[in-house]
Amino acid sequence: MTILDEISRLLGAAPEHVSALIVSGAGGALVRALSLPEESWGRRALHGVIGALSAIFLGGVVGHLIDSLTGAGISAYLAAGFLMGEGGIAAVHALRRRLLPPEGKDNG
Repeated sequence: MTILDEISRLLGAAPEHVSALIVSGAGGALVRALSLPEESWGRRALHGVIGALSAIFLGGVVGHLIDSLTGAGISAYLAAGFLMGEGGIAAVHALRRRLLPPEGKDNG
């Protein structure tokens, strides 16, 4: 069994919304990696991987939110995955700024 067969099997066994997040997140990460002003392709690839991971982990939450507001079904997860894949790094930074105290300050 080749790696492509294994990937195909895993995607086929995953719930529909997870497969949508993976595919659309990869698309968003690709758009981000190709449009970055970085000269280093290694750094672009790293940003793409981070975007794809953001799509998988944050896209589910955003997709569920969009779906509950609009009833769009799988399209909500496709949109959320693409948005998190393309803007996942900015979304993670925004969440960190909102939820975590600034550097050097404690919670007390």
